[in-house]
Amino acid sequence: MYHLSHARANLVSATLASVTGACSSAPVVSSSQPSPALAAAHWQQYASPAVAGYDAARLDLARRYADSVRSGAVMVSVNGVALAAWGDVERKLELHSVRKSLVSALFGIAAARQQVNLDATLGELGITDRTPLTTLERGAHIRDLLAARSGVYLPSAYAGREQDDERPKRDSHAPGTFFFYNNWDFNALGVIYEQVAKQNLYEAFRDRVAQPIGMEDYTTTDGFVVFEPSGSVHPAHTFRLSTRDLARFGELYRKRGEWNGAQVVPADWVEASTRQITSLGNGDGYGMLWWTYAKGSLGAKYPALTQYGMFAARGTGGQFILVVPELQMVFVHRGDTDHGREIRGPDVWRIAELVAEARTGAPSQSPALASLHAEPFASQLLPRPKPTYLVLDSAQIAPMLGEYVSGQRLVATVSMFKGRPFILLVGQGEAELLALSPTEFRVMPVPGVEIRIARDAASGKMQLSATLNGRAMEGVRRE
Repeated sequence: MYHLSHARANLVSATLASVTGACSSAPVVSSSQPSPALAAAHWQQYASPAVAGYDAARLDLARRYADSVRSGAVMVSVNGVALAAWGDVERKLELHSVRKSLVSALFGIAAARQQVNLDATLGELGITDRTPLTTLERGAHIRDLLAARSGVYLPSAYAGREQDDERPKRDSHAPGTFFFYNNWDFNALGVIYEQVAKQNLYEAFRDRVAQPIGMEDYTTTDGFVVFEPSGSVHPAHTFRLSTRDLARFGELYRKRGEWNGAQVVPADWVEASTRQITSLGNGDGYGMLWWTYAKGSLGAKYPALTQYGMFAARGTGGQFILVVPELQMVFVHRGDTDHGREIRGPDVWRIAELVAEARTGAPSQSPALASLHAEPFASQLLPRPKPTYLVLDSAQIAPMLGEYVSGQRLVATVSMFKGRPFILLVGQGEAELLALSPTEFRVMPVPGVEIRIARDAASGKMQLSATLNGRAMEGVRRE
C-alpha cells in the first residue's frame, strides 16, 4: 500500500541527489563558539539572530520562502542553541526515510555494547523471506545492509514504486559490491536489531537515544510497524517525531554522539556512518543510512552551502536533517505529508541555502538566550485528529476475507497476516486495515484513504468501496 504515498518518494530522493554532492569530514569545532545550551530540559533560543551571528532580515527571507511553499515546520540550531523555529515544531510528523538514520544510531550503539557483530551474515542470523534467499544472498553481512549494498533484490514493505521498477535481477551482484537504495535492506535491519538486541526497536530508541538526549515528545507509540505481507515478511519500522526532537537528534550527530558529557552514540560510529562508502557521482554519496556531501558539490546554485562538507538524513515529502559541522549548524525541515503537502527537494535546499546566506559571523561568546519561541506559518494547517481504532474479532473479519472483483477484473484482496486483516488493492499496494467501525477502515501510514466493507442488504453479498487520491474503486466479493 505504501505505493499510494511512497510512489512519490523519488521526488525528494531524485531532486536532492540532482543538486548535492558527497562526503563530510569529522566536525570542525571552533573554540570561539558558546557552550551548548541543551543541558536544559527544553530548547533555548538566541535572544536575537544577531547574537548568533545571523542577519535577521535575511533569515526572514528563508522563513517567508518556507511559508510560501507550505512547509510543515523548520528548525535551525547553531552550536546547540535554536536560531529559528517556524511552524508547529511540537507536532509529530511521519519521518518517512529519515527513520533509517535513527536505526543507524541504534546499530552503532549495539555494536559498541557487543550485542551485534556487523560481519555476521544473513545466513548465520537465520534471516530469510517469503521467497527464500539464495546462497549468494545469505552471504550478505549486516554492514552490507547498512550501506544498501546487500545484493538481496526482493520485494519489500514501505518502498516506492521506483524500487520495484529498478530492482536488479537476483544474484546479479555479490553482497558488498553494488549500491541499490533498497527497502529490503532497511527493513531487514529492523528485524535483525530486535533479534540481536532482544528488545523492541521503539523501546530501544527510547532507552538508548530519546531519553539520554532529552527528547520532549517521543513515546514508543509514535512507531508503527508496516507490513506488506504478500511481498515480504519483514516490516518497515516507521516513526513519527516532532521537529524539535528531530533537531536534537541532528545535534547529537553534530556533536559526534556526545551529549552533556556522555557518549550516547560512539564517536567513531558517527564518523564512519556519515563518511562516504558509495560514490553516486558529482560528489553525492552514501554512508551507513546517511547521505554524504562534499565541499564544492552543490555548485553555483547554492553558493553559501557549497563551501562546506555535510551529511543528511532525508525522506519523502521534505523530511530532512542537514548537519553542517563547520557552521556548527543543524537544519531540520518537515513536510506536512499528513495533509498531502509534499515539499520538493530543491525547495528544501533553497530554504537551507537562504539560512546559510544569512550568516554574518560567529555567535557572541556570551549570547543572550531565551526560551524557544516558534513563529507560526500563515500556511500551516491544524493537525489531523488521531483516530481511535477498534479491534475486530475473527467472527467480524471472516466474512470480509477473499477476492473482490468488478465484473471479471480483480480489484482487491482481503486476507489475514499475523492475526490482522490486510488489503491488497490491485495496482496500488498493500496495507493493514485499521477499523474505525465494523465496516469503515483506514490504512497506515497513508493519509486520505477511506475503505468500506459491508454486506449489501439487497444482494446479500459483501461489497468493498475505496477512495484514494480522489479515485473511487468498487468490488464485490467473489463467491
